[in-house]
Amino acid sequence: MIWPFKVKKEPRTVAGEKLQQIENILFPPLQLETDKDGNKFYIDSTVDMNLESVLSDLREGYNDATSQSTIEDVIKRLIKVRDILHVLSEFDTDAKYIIVDNYSEKDLDNIKAKDGIL
Repeated sequence: MIWPFKVKKEPRTVAGEKLQQIENILFPPLQLETDKDGNKFYIDSTVDMNLESVLSDLREGYNDATSQSTIEDVIKRLIKVRDILHVLSEFDTDAKYIIVDNYSEKDLDNIKAKDGIL
């Protein structure tokens, strides 16, 4: 006997697969753990919470190995996302240097060559 209903699985698109990869990298699910006293707790490894935590530590004056390691991990994860999306910066060959910053238009008047990466 043939089952009267056929469950149709929707094929994943390349875009859907990439989106899932990015979600897994940037926003992995919470991990449930148990401490030595038997208390359960969650570990949140999402990039936004990692950065929020590090920013809080830095504001309180803690620039320790853990904070630096967390920042390095977030950078690696963002590089993975950049690779998945094939987002590469295009360079004009006439440019003499690069400034890595979150600038505003008013800041352009104050930029000097010493501020850039050669």
